[in-house]
Amino acid sequence: MIMSQEGPQQGDPLLFCNTIHPLLTSLGSVLRLGYMDDVTLGGSQDAVARDVQTVMEVGHEVGLDLNISKCELISRPGCVVTDPTLQSFLQLPVSDAELLGAPLFPGAVLDTAL
Repeated sequence: MIMSQEGPQQGDPLLFCNTIHPLLTSLGSVLRLGYMDDVTLGGSQDAVARDVQTVMEVGHEVGLDLNISKCELISRPGCVVTDPTLQSFLQLPVSDAELLGAPLFPGAVLDTAL
């Protein structure tokens, strides 16, 4: 076995953040948050759908693939999702919305946290 003596180690959070930062700043959504490997986008459905596609394409080019099974779409009741990729996300009502474990809106999740 040959041990690596140079370069970044696999799973290096600083390297990951430096890699994803230019991608996040290039997106057009009104809300663009990144914390380690969690990305949150917010805005119009069209803008978010375009940005998700960009994340999938550009991310893949640098070895980062979106795990659709962990993606969530938070929307108000009655919102009709037309984008096929966004339709594949787990859909949550705003009352169940969390960001990094913190409730975002009044509802069941906040009640449980309190």
